[in-house]
Amino acid sequence: MVLKIGKGVVVEAPASSANVGPGFDVFAIAVEFPKDTVKISLKEEGGVRVFVEGIDSEKIPNVVDGNTAGVVAKKLVKDYNLPDNIEIRIVKGVPVGMGLGSSAASAAAVAYGINELFSLNLDRNSLVRYAAEGEVASAGKPHADNVSASLLGGFTLIRSYDPIDVLRFDVPENLGMCIASPKISYGQKKTEQFRAVIPKLIELDKLVHNVGHASALVAAILTRDLKLFARSLNDAVVEPARSKLIPGYDSVKKAALRTGALGVTISGAGPSMIAFYDSNIVNGDNLGEEMCSAFSREGYEATYICTKPGNGCRIVKYLF
Repeated sequence: MVLKIGKGVVVEAPASSANVGPGFDVFAIAVEFPKDTVKISLKEEGGVRVFVEGIDSEKIPNVVDGNTAGVVAKKLVKDYNLPDNIEIRIVKGVPVGMGLGSSAASAAAVAYGINELFSLNLDRNSLVRYAAEGEVASAGKPHADNVSASLLGGFTLIRSYDPIDVLRFDVPENLGMCIASPKISYGQKKTEQFRAVIPKLIELDKLVHNVGHASALVAAILTRDLKLFARSLNDAVVEPARSKLIPGYDSVKKAALRTGALGVTISGAGPSMIAFYDSNIVNGDNLGEEMCSAFSREGYEATYICTKPGNGCRIVKYLF
């Protein structure tokens, strides 16, 4: 396949919040903002190259094999015998290490953009599979939850990892999300720390609890029942273990519920916490201020954003 030098696409890919209570490694929801913007173009010089700027760019490797976007690009080039003179320029809008799928957004953008640029006509499961390969660079495993939400938007469910089978559902328009992010340093291997505390064996009653709550949460999405959604967010397995790594977890959760949140859970692997609310009834800024105040009382500065469910990747510009 021969495309002229300079041709390319610019892709926007949203942040996402994975797990969503009891849906560990299975559920994710796309958020309207923040987003990454990724430019993929063909240059005279051969070899895939990656450049990163924007929020937390100093924390992200430019080395292709260590960058989620670079890994996705190399895999697609190899599998489809594409030209390798691909330059990827990432402008990060999604902060790193906060539980908002930062690495996944870049990986999703590249899978989506290369599919469009080279007219590969990949289906949604194939796109998710390639984007998930990029997560090996940051998380050590090809996680598909965050990348599926970034790619497809709305609420996503990974029915199967082998083979990848993804379901996508629209989210109620009045489901607001307030995400409070404390400034806590976990070093360079935060994801490993948060996965290490997950129990290897699970009691039967906790398994039953999570299956019931996860099933009900999907039903709540389908029926647009926010009260059922609230009752279904509770996780009996992963969140209790991870909550111990987030100072102020209990206080932040109580503060949000007291201020009108439907429910509160850890966003992805954390340390951000996400409060869901009915935007027709509750002021999200009030939630954010109370959550940040609770973190502050524990000695940690925090910031918040109020957002809502978002769409997936989209092309914002074609380069000719």
